[in-house]
Amino acid sequence: MSFDVEEKINLIAQWIKDHDRIVVFTGAGVSTESGIPDFRSPGGIWERFDPNEFLFEKFLASEKVREKYWQFHTEIYYTILKANPNPAHLACVALDQMGKLDCVITQNIDNLHQNAGLPQEKVIELHEMP
Repeated sequence: MSFDVEEKINLIAQWIKDHDRIVVFTGAGVSTESGIPDFRSPGGIWERFDPNEFLFEKFLASEKVREKYWQFHTEIYYTILKANPNPAHLACVALDQMGKLDCVITQNIDNLHQNAGLPQEKVIELHEMP
């Protein structure tokens, strides 16, 4: 079954209309439009940093690993700091304002859902280990 874009929009709008407890799942893709690179795609952060180096035991055991972690953290921190919520984040806020949003479950660490206006208690942050 193939839908064109307008049909997909209408279908999603009908789902939203028909349901009162919507859960939104987001990952890195929702924040790339805000200028935050994802971690796993080509050109992503894990091409420059090996996530296995940041395991807790390695972090504690090696000064070099700690230095790499702080380099990584500094790079991503300033990128996140200057990022702004995009229409996807604002759509989640709109769902909440309509009384439809139960929660947002996200793997993101950028706080853009909260910066868009979602209450902290509506955002569940999951962080997958590399």
